[in-house]
Amino acid sequence: MPEQPRRGRPPLAGLPERRRQQIIESAYAVFVERGYEATAISDVAAHAGIGQGTVYRYFASKREILDHVVDFGFEKLIDALEPQSLLSRPNSAEELLAGVRAAITRLYAMLEHDPDFVRLALVEASAIDKELSDRLLGVELLVSTFVAQELRRGVAAGWIRADIDPEVTAHVTLTLVVPGLLQEMRGDNTPQARERATASMLTLLEKALRPSHSVTAGPAR
Repeated sequence: MPEQPRRGRPPLAGLPERRRQQIIESAYAVFVERGYEATAISDVAAHAGIGQGTVYRYFASKREILDHVVDFGFEKLIDALEPQSLLSRPNSAEELLAGVRAAITRLYAMLEHDPDFVRLALVEASAIDKELSDRLLGVELLVSTFVAQELRRGVAAGWIRADIDPEVTAHVTLTLVVPGLLQEMRGDNTPQARERATASMLTLLEKALRPSHSVTAGPAR
């Protein structure tokens, strides 16, 4: 007997991957709106427009979803900062500071589009447990590694002062972004406030990095 065709719709190629991503993006939206603790699986399912059982088909718990949400958020952050852009090899302090300014501008553009990301990354995720806090620190380490690499090149070439510690200075450079992020969390995210925070950070960096024999040209704009 010839084989009878199966009833029902055939499975769509790539549906499981798309469904997982749909759940992650919905969870991200709900977590930043309500907070992790105040969100239930049913809230994620409702936002995604699917049944609660479908969520459990892909994720065992809300905590597992959070892991993927944090990864999703960090990918957005890394994409915004583009630390690999430093591989363009700046050849002066001005070029390095211009790269830092460009990264900050991209970060603010991301926060303009997704203003609650800072609260999710710096408050919600880091408060859950040590594992997530360590992952947040891992992102900072990744970005600071790119910065330290270029600082070492600058020291070797003579356009960065020789008495700095590149690794420590790279970490300090990233902490200078914190005041601007706190402004975002307070809602003080006007173009004027962002420019003031950015200009102050670049002025400090310019004075800290430039060799004493160099002529000061002012921070990159």
